[in-house]
Amino acid sequence: MKLLRALALSLPFLVVPALYATDSNACGGCFITQQETTQVTGHRMVLSISNDRTTLWDQITYAGDPSSFAWLLPIKGQVDIGLSSDAVFGALEQATQVSVLSPSINCLPPDCVGAPSAGGDNDSGSGGAGGGVEVIAEEVVGPYATVQLSSQDPNALANWLLSNGYNIPPDIKPIVDAYVNEGFDFLALKLVPGQGINSMRPVRVTSLGAVPVLPLRMVAAGTGALTPITLWVLGEGRYEPTNFPSFQIKPADLVWNWDTQSSNYKDLKQQSFDTSGGKAWLVEAGEPLSRYWIEDNLKYTAEFDPENSGYGGDPMGPSALEECVEDMAALFGAIPENNLWVTRIHAELSREALKTDLTLGASNDQSYVERWLQVTTAVGTPPACPPPPEWCSDPGGPITDPDVNPWDNGFGVGEDDPNPGSKSAGCAVGGEAGMPAALGLLGGAMLLSVARRRRRR
Repeated sequence: MKLLRALALSLPFLVVPALYATDSNACGGCFITQQETTQVTGHRMVLSISNDRTTLWDQITYAGDPSSFAWLLPIKGQVDIGLSSDAVFGALEQATQVSVLSPSINCLPPDCVGAPSAGGDNDSGSGGAGGGVEVIAEEVVGPYATVQLSSQDPNALANWLLSNGYNIPPDIKPIVDAYVNEGFDFLALKLVPGQGINSMRPVRVTSLGAVPVLPLRMVAAGTGALTPITLWVLGEGRYEPTNFPSFQIKPADLVWNWDTQSSNYKDLKQQSFDTSGGKAWLVEAGEPLSRYWIEDNLKYTAEFDPENSGYGGDPMGPSALEECVEDMAALFGAIPENNLWVTRIHAELSREALKTDLTLGASNDQSYVERWLQVTTAVGTPPACPPPPEWCSDPGGPITDPDVNPWDNGFGVGEDDPNPGSKSAGCAVGGEAGMPAALGLLGGAMLLSVARRRRRR
């Protein structure tokens, strides 16, 4: 057997800040926010644990001649071996992505509606200006972060949505206002940032019984001083390391730097890693998971776009869809759907730490691990508020276009508007642009999920 060659297991902590610029020509109530997403690369693994079987998926970023690559895994007894897809890791990455959100700056001109609360701090619910808005519940459903809201004030609701990155097109706002006036609550959702990587096709290994152990000693072969590892654990409830230290990064520990457009998340993470001697695991996510947000999209791609699904490829072997169905059965099939959770942990392990296999167990704390980290403390110079529009500086003056009310219609998608022909644009979009299109994709995914489940009945 060929020797295991050196693996390129680097972990550049990619900080992707996004400053959502304002549009001074169509700015009534403006909220400036910044955001960074935490992204990891390197050795990525998945463990699916149930009472009767345990399955491990391993994805390795490898640098060198592919013909020199070999992979070893310690097992007990006979195991089932199969091929998986990088898309599985991409889907889990997207569904558990950590995002750090800056404080919001309320740039509402004082001559308009209400007084501004300028500055970096904002202590209202769920990360943003929330006066007049009640956050009923928050949860992550697949690749979407969701929040349920209640408000009796249409403008307060619109301001909350803008400050938290939810884009409301001008033609939709009157409809939202009507629902508010009729006493309806709201469910808001947005995509979780995520990014896949191009790498070798993962291998899936299934053994009998519940074996919540990761063979770190084998991982040590051919590695350098530090080995970055990201592990997703699917099982009944939240998991955590039992023989290694672990920690979380809380929003209260974070400080946002307006000058660098980033937080101290990276520094806090590195300090904890260093203090532990390269042995600690960061618990990045822990929450219930709907299998359909992962499974339906992967099956759809395997069936209708097999070349880009990561499955199949052998004309003499099973089809992409057949491989995908088998892979999803291994990932979810043995775990009760109503008790399915996903836990995401990450470490940069020293060679000393790799002398011991990682043992996992059910966490004593079964609460959610927050992934949308709202910063309330800031340093540096905040972005300047844009000048108010003429109609706002001179409330008694005429509005240039009688068909456009900048106060009511300032709920677009900013400079990244996917519909550049629209008349108005948002001032500070604190999230991904193109939410209407995202909602359309969500609707398609939901219809697909319902249709597939009906066919199975």
